[in-house]
Amino acid sequence: MMEEIHQFALQPSHRLAITILSVVLFALVLELVRRDFLKERYALLWLATSAIGLVIGILPGLIGQFARIFHFQMITILFVISFLYILGIVLGFSIIISRLTERNRRLAQEVALLGNRLERLEESHGDA
Repeated sequence: MMEEIHQFALQPSHRLAITILSVVLFALVLELVRRDFLKERYALLWLATSAIGLVIGILPGLIGQFARIFHFQMITILFVISFLYILGIVLGFSIIISRLTERNRRLAQEVALLGNRLERLEESHGDA
């Protein structure tokens, strides 16, 4: 059983790198929100990412436990987590793009209607 635990352990240098990168990401996201480069609703995803990275860096045994529970290798678990994360980001951005596309269409229609109304007003004032 102890050999299985070591099979799933991350190297100390990897753990340190993951922890440092997670803390840097956390600080960067907070700074971007503070400077108003990133909205709070989008920052939550990146803050959750840094929190997960921090947990993995501090408690790498969790990945090993998931690997044992699901009978996968550790790299497979990391791949699945990464894939689901990227899938979530793409889905989130697709939703945002869809909303913005609809909003852009409505705004373009309003501008066209206002332009048409302005033309008619200018024509009616020109005739008078």
